Amino acid sequence: MQLKSSTVRDWFMFFVLVGLGAAGRWLFRDIPNFTPTAGVAVFAGLYFRAPIMAFLVPLAVMVVSNVGIQSYGNWGMLAVVYVALLFPVALSRLVSRTTGNRRHLRPMGMIACGVLPSIFFFIVTNLAVWYGGGLYPSTWPGLVTCFTQAIPFYHYTLLGDLLFVGIGLLSYELLASTDRTNQTIPVDGLEG
Repeated sequence: MQLKSSTVRDWFMFFVLVGLGAAGRWLFRDIPNFTPTAGVAVFAGLYFRAPIMAFLVPLAVMVVSNVGIQSYGNWGMLAVVYVALLFPVALSRLVSRTTGNRRHLRPMGMIACGVLPSIFFFIVTNLAVWYGGGLYPSTWPGLVTCFTQAIPFYHYTLLGDLLFVGIGLLSYELLASTDRTNQTIPVDGLEG
């Protein structure tokens, strides 16, 4: 059985993204919510043709990096965090357009991919903490207190997403331009 070079390249990129994402989570573990996970998720959403491969990247980053990093306290919160980290993949696939063999983001799509994942993560995870974490009463004042207490952590998430999504988008564009320059163009009469 022969593997296609695109399959090998996809698996290689999968492991590179998971490795970078996990290493970044370990490296920045002392800065709350400052991680490259959204950046590798956006890159995966743009890079992989197969949606399953793209969605597996942030999940694999979390599984690998959670070894040795403090847990979430319960399975419900872990599940909410993991699901929230699928959003950047879905968003990048939703706001991109496909031309030829690759996806493209317009400037507004780039901005959306840099900002919206942190907002989504903030809202979803804090609703979960308020609803099922047992830290706040299940009342309107409890919800307000929960979100107010979380605000100091939000700027780390936003800064991390802006930085790492920016790096991911730049890397994606550089990789795509390298792919284009390495392609051979057949010339009539010179095919071999």
